[in-house]
Amino acid sequence: MVGMLMAEDAMQKLVAADTAKRQTAYWCPGCHAPVRLKKGQVMIAHFAHQANEACATFSEGETAEHLLGKQQLAAWFAAAGYSVQIEARLPAIHQRPDVLVQLGDGQPLALEFQCSPIAIDRLAQRTQGYRSHGYRVLWLLGSPYQHRLRTNSNALKFLQYYAPWGCFLIYWRTKENALRLLCNILTLDGEPLIYQQYQWYAKQASVLTLLAYRPVKPASIQVPAHFERYQQRLLLGRLSHQASVVSLQTICYQQGGTLAQLPDWVFLTVAKLPILKTTYLKWYLAIFSQLRRASLKLRPETLRRLIWASLRPCIAQRPCLIDASKLQQELVNTVIIELVTARVILPQPDGWQVQSTQLAWRKN
Repeated sequence: MVGMLMAEDAMQKLVAADTAKRQTAYWCPGCHAPVRLKKGQVMIAHFAHQANEACATFSEGETAEHLLGKQQLAAWFAAAGYSVQIEARLPAIHQRPDVLVQLGDGQPLALEFQCSPIAIDRLAQRTQGYRSHGYRVLWLLGSPYQHRLRTNSNALKFLQYYAPWGCFLIYWRTKENALRLLCNILTLDGEPLIYQQYQWYAKQASVLTLLAYRPVKPASIQVPAHFERYQQRLLLGRLSHQASVVSLQTICYQQGGTLAQLPDWVFLTVAKLPILKTTYLKWYLAIFSQLRRASLKLRPETLRRLIWASLRPCIAQRPCLIDASKLQQELVNTVIIELVTARVILPQPDGWQVQSTQLAWRKN
């Protein structure tokens, strides 16, 4: 692990490591302890604390990848006309973004290049700290997070949302000096995540090109064969006693049925936003169960409360999402449309008529 790119001189002026002088004294901007300048042929120029020196600001340490990535990002944004500060001090929120950029009088943007583990609570705290003080924040992921994206990938806690890109993740690849965008990320229960991916090389494309990018959104992804594969996995899950499947089967048993007897509308066949910590089947099973216990006539607000109550325990913690509540509202609206399409509920002048026949267990 290595140190930081910026340090203070005797006049408390920030000095970049690549322009610092060897025989000059420097101090850590965070804890104000003395730091050493390290310049060599192999490592990027940087400042380092003395051995065993504790520092709350830079306690996580930095890898060579992290230092190089910050320099590359700063250079890329500067080339596009942004004002750039590396490791800028933000005293009001006690945070130091890896790179702080601003275009003209626009809202400043904190770039965080994450190359080390971070607890989700800490991620939420840092993200909210920026936003509550008027800073936008963009998380870019380093090599530890650049494995194949799966439904349980650690990278998903950094999931962000931008209307033209849908749910997205951004990776910064220092070896190529390039940005990789995974956008319009969707999930089908039990299947690999679906997404579009694009890459920009800093030497060939401007930051402004990236920001202006508008991918062609895929049409609604519906996989007819998915239902059959899903049923097969459920059967295998029951036979192999998978905990997640057994728990769903138990819910069904308690109501006099089995997973195999659930009506078709409970099973997901259209790709959805990856913002749940469970399968969509578990959420839809909860809706199915609550509708079976509900009155056959529901007022609009009662139906929404019922769906929200079943959704809340299923929501994953995604602290980097902007307007997460709007995305959740979209899910609720979509479910209501699906219930109407499946004729589980029928519109009435004062609300909804629940069709008990669509809530019955199927016969084997």
